[in-house]
Amino acid sequence: MKKKIFSIIILTLVLSLLASCAGGGDVPVTVTAADPGQTAVTEDSARLAFEGGDSLSPFKVKSDTNIRLMTLIYDPLFTLDSAYNLKGVIAQDCAADLRAINVTLKTGINFSDGSPVTTQDIIYSFNEAKESFAYSSRLANFESIVAANDVNLVVTLRESDPYAANCLTFPIVKKGSNIDRPLGSGRYVLSEESGKYYLTVNPQKTGFSPSITKFELNEIKNAAVINDSLQIGGTCFNFDDLADGAYQRVTAATQDIIMNNFVYLGVNSGKEVLANADLRRAISAAINREEIVTTAYQGHAKAAQSPFNPNWFVLSGAQNTLLLENSSIEELIAESKEGLAAEPLRLLVNSENGYKYEMAKLIKSDLDSVGIPVTIEALAPEDFVTNVRKGDFELYIGEIHLTDNMNLSELFYGGNCSYGVTPAAQELSAERYEQMLEGKCELMDFINVFASELPFIPLCYRAGLAIYMNSIDFGNALCSERDVFLNVEKWKITRDEQTS
Repeated sequence: MKKKIFSIIILTLVLSLLASCAGGGDVPVTVTAADPGQTAVTEDSARLAFEGGDSLSPFKVKSDTNIRLMTLIYDPLFTLDSAYNLKGVIAQDCAADLRAINVTLKTGINFSDGSPVTTQDIIYSFNEAKESFAYSSRLANFESIVAANDVNLVVTLRESDPYAANCLTFPIVKKGSNIDRPLGSGRYVLSEESGKYYLTVNPQKTGFSPSITKFELNEIKNAAVINDSLQIGGTCFNFDDLADGAYQRVTAATQDIIMNNFVYLGVNSGKEVLANADLRRAISAAINREEIVTTAYQGHAKAAQSPFNPNWFVLSGAQNTLLLENSSIEELIAESKEGLAAEPLRLLVNSENGYKYEMAKLIKSDLDSVGIPVTIEALAPEDFVTNVRKGDFELYIGEIHLTDNMNLSELFYGGNCSYGVTPAAQELSAERYEQMLEGKCELMDFINVFASELPFIPLCYRAGLAIYMNSIDFGNALCSERDVFLNVEKWKITRDEQTS
């Protein structure tokens, strides 16, 4: 029976590789003349918010708001689109094996002072980024970088990783320039006039002709007030990562950006009843992920039954669909029901996150309906963390922001998000994951083995919200989490001017 059931266990990879950001936002707004006596005039300047208590130096910056501004001032080797495809910026391309990446640079790339970007600038920037708050986590597996010649560099890794090149997105600065405001080769140049900061178009940036040639940086205290600032014209744009679990409606045009924030159901396989993989699979199959996305997250998420981001290009063409009927779920429960009805499974959730609390209620309803009783324990954040770390739970709703190489290590091997996962519950998955990183098996081999064990249960990937002032026509929103200003050259602000 188990063999039959296992043969139909699912992993649905919802693959929608978007050339633009995932939808759900308002239609872009273009301002047009109100009457024949008016004409639409294009503005060449706008405002962006920055956190005044934080640095505007890429290797000293700490706030998310200012980190995002760095992508306008400093080019990286590569950036990523919404499907996590590498897009060369300073780099032309790269060739990777499991422990090294060979990077070829473009020629003719200059810093804003006209000096060329060299391999020594990149080596310097790499070493600074590895020690920085903003970029160290994505470079944790990187050992060193050396120049092979004037246009080629070799980056070595500590451990095998076929997708490590996706982490080469740190900013490149000119070696020897002012550490508090180093020179970059980005689309805009940071300047200061009479105590005010501005971004102006980098004259050395070829092929970049935006409508907005100047941004004034408007100081705010923290990110929580940026939406208010947008409503009164203090900024023309905000990216809200919705981390507080609530969506504040704004009168503005919006676009969802699927982030690499993996939301999962933690399972305490150290508890006898949950040590049974059949029951873990039944729990997974009973959960309606699409309802979680549309109801709990109000559409600001994307369902996932794989542990990987469903937008990831690597999953393109892979679709394993399991249609597990209720009778099959019931059979799985019947095979693992001993001790199940003794008392409900305790589902822990952060009481202060509205999205997750609504999710908990939906999961309870789904599981109750198939004979798996659940009780919700909504805890204050500090109590939630304490109980999870102690293993005082059966189920909990967790979240982790994965680096852009989709590294799952924190969910295995006693990592920071592997609470309650016993060695027996992850033995095959962890082993196959290591084999995948070492090139000994395909990614789908790991996913299929993971589906058989489900040491934790994937639910969805969260979205953030790009919010644009209504007078901006932002064209095709080719934005991504890594660069929310990816299509800034298409932004256009217009106002009506009386002509008669």
